[in-house]
Amino acid sequence: MKHHILNISVIYLCALFLIPALLSSMLFITPVSAQLPLPPGVPRGDVLVVENHWGTYIDPTDFNFKIPGKPATGGNGFQQVCGAYLWYVNTTTGTPINWLATGYEYSADFKTVKFFLRRGATWNDGTPFTAHDVVFTIETALNTKEWGTHTFAETWIESARAVDDYTVEIKLKKPYPRFHYAFTVIIYGTGWWIVPKHVWEGKDPVTFKFYPPLSIGPYNLKAVDPAGNWFLWEREENWWATRLLGLKPSPKYVLYIHPGPDEVKALAMVRHELDCLRTLVPEAAEIVIRGNPYLMGWRRIAPFAWPYDACVKGIGFNLLMYPYNITEVRKALVFAINFKDIYESFRGIDGSLPSTTPLPIVPYPFAVEAYTKPLLSDLVKLGLDTKTGWWKHDPAEAERLLKSVGFTKGADGKWRLPTGEIWTIGITAPSGFEMESQRIAFLVADQWKNFGINVEVEPVEAGVFSARGAKGDPGGAGTRWPGCTLLLELTPHIQGWHSKYFNPLAPGLGWANYSFPKRSELNSIIDEMERTPPWEEEKVIELGRRALLIWAEQMPWIGFFPTPFYTLQDGFAWDGWPTYPENYYMDPVSWWAQHMFVILKLYPTGRAPTKDALPKPGWTPIEYSSVWIIGDVSAFTGADGLSYGPYRMGDYARIPKEDADRLVSQGLASLTPPVAPGISEALDKLLSGMSALRGEMTTLGGGVSGISAEISALRDEIAKLRGELSAISTVSYAVIIVVIITLIATVALALRKPKA
Repeated sequence: MKHHILNISVIYLCALFLIPALLSSMLFITPVSAQLPLPPGVPRGDVLVVENHWGTYIDPTDFNFKIPGKPATGGNGFQQVCGAYLWYVNTTTGTPINWLATGYEYSADFKTVKFFLRRGATWNDGTPFTAHDVVFTIETALNTKEWGTHTFAETWIESARAVDDYTVEIKLKKPYPRFHYAFTVIIYGTGWWIVPKHVWEGKDPVTFKFYPPLSIGPYNLKAVDPAGNWFLWEREENWWATRLLGLKPSPKYVLYIHPGPDEVKALAMVRHELDCLRTLVPEAAEIVIRGNPYLMGWRRIAPFAWPYDACVKGIGFNLLMYPYNITEVRKALVFAINFKDIYESFRGIDGSLPSTTPLPIVPYPFAVEAYTKPLLSDLVKLGLDTKTGWWKHDPAEAERLLKSVGFTKGADGKWRLPTGEIWTIGITAPSGFEMESQRIAFLVADQWKNFGINVEVEPVEAGVFSARGAKGDPGGAGTRWPGCTLLLELTPHIQGWHSKYFNPLAPGLGWANYSFPKRSELNSIIDEMERTPPWEEEKVIELGRRALLIWAEQMPWIGFFPTPFYTLQDGFAWDGWPTYPENYYMDPVSWWAQHMFVILKLYPTGRAPTKDALPKPGWTPIEYSSVWIIGDVSAFTGADGLSYGPYRMGDYARIPKEDADRLVSQGLASLTPPVAPGISEALDKLLSGMSALRGEMTTLGGGVSGISAEISALRDEIAKLRGELSAISTVSYAVIIVVIITLIATVALALRKPKA
């Protein structure tokens, strides 16, 4: 009997029978006292609550992030408020920010570089930050092959010495005019954070946990959750940057916490229990957009999603594993995908859409002009569809490519390896974080299944996901984002493609060690890019184009787009958030190290009780209201100076309270939503859908009988709700959504697991 495996869209389609009806009737939720892990007596207004997007840290007391494969430093706050970095790049301007270093100087032959450190900077125990810390960090990297920075250090560094307490001299093995980039936070962070010599000296650099971490940032670690879900940081009152630069953060505490899956995060933000988060899938973002009148994203008004996440999301292949080491196989998998289905799955109700790119570069306008457009004719020859801006959907070509390397398709429609074995692809996907990447995994799996390939998606927690990302996905594929760019020149972004940087202890996708006819040519291009000074811009860009074209010929991984990032920020307790275009001093990326500069700009609104938060003098909060438009409204400038409208009857809008009151008084808007259409009918649809789901499961055999019984019980419970809906609060409505989505997701994932 042919088994029909449910499409992942069932998870959302079933839930969406309810969502429109419930959300249209939502009244704004009164904020409650957040049950946050804070010391006794600490009011909500003293704490900035940031999402720990990496989920559960297996060992929350291990801060030795020099070792690859651990949950990243951006989930627990280490790189934002604690770690020692020499330079940062401003994410909105691309300009460098001198931090613990104030400058650098290269010799004429670019084989010697000096770093000049900031005098007066101190670790938070009062010990001066000096050149000896930097030299110790470099020498330890040279001598410790287990450190993630070892390969780079061994490739480039001959020696390092402290000329004096504030000058580091580094001798290079060969000319490299952009060596300092390695010590600069460009995207996310850098593995070259400096360790305090007086703490690390004499310790085993591999087994030492660096707990509690000695901070040089504006906060010190105060407490951690033994289960690894939250990390609490407390303000350093004698911070060096306060003394030297006049900088002092307003929040007394910063809490990095993992609330749970997307729907739970959405509810936390609606209830003002989460001030900023990494992102949400569109359905969960809709809950926040409709439920939080103080919401901001990349912009203060819709569309909210940040379009320029610095990484292109997609599917990475383990290039050191058969058959993904065959170019024809990877290309066939690309052409088997109908890109439109992937694209439409990320369309948001606020008008947010993905920014498509066929190349492993973020499609900033300047990048499209410099790279994509000049390569357009070559990309079309390789299979670019100019209508979608991505690779063509061509199942016939995919079939030809696979057959050309010995694959066969059986009478059952299943593809087989040249050995005759049924081909199964295993995709590692994140669970509990990066849910947009999990969505990509299931969407791509459905595409490949429709093409006749057996695919198994395995969602895993952060620790396993990180380890597999470093060691190589055992099933051959994983939702990955190796294409990350920010600067116009690509050298620091793609130099890791060179085989000299391959780390056998952390092979990742294996691209640096992948053998193909143009491997030596790609290495030579990157060598030339590294030798060329960054101010020779035209030459560096042309070399970058050549490298990108080789990438496109090989297609070592699949990149779709930077997923629309709902990097939402709540203005209820805190304001000063970066928003485009009026206050665009930094991108709203709370998981990047640059978020420290955002934290330094925040101030309390007074809407939440405070005790030790530092106020902004003379600030008056602007209140917002949500209205439902019942008449045509022309575009207008709101009381906050932003532009709103035009609106038509039936639109939902979040606008300044002063403007909301005006529209209501004019009979053009209402503060209460229209009557929700037929919740009972919506429940009937849901019950019908679940009955069909149970029928699908019956055809699958005995392995899911227990789940089928649970669905039957859930069906009975939903039926009981019909007579009680008038008494259910807005929060309860949302909880119902969460429960239903979670249960159906569990069912769908269970169905995808191979039978024992």
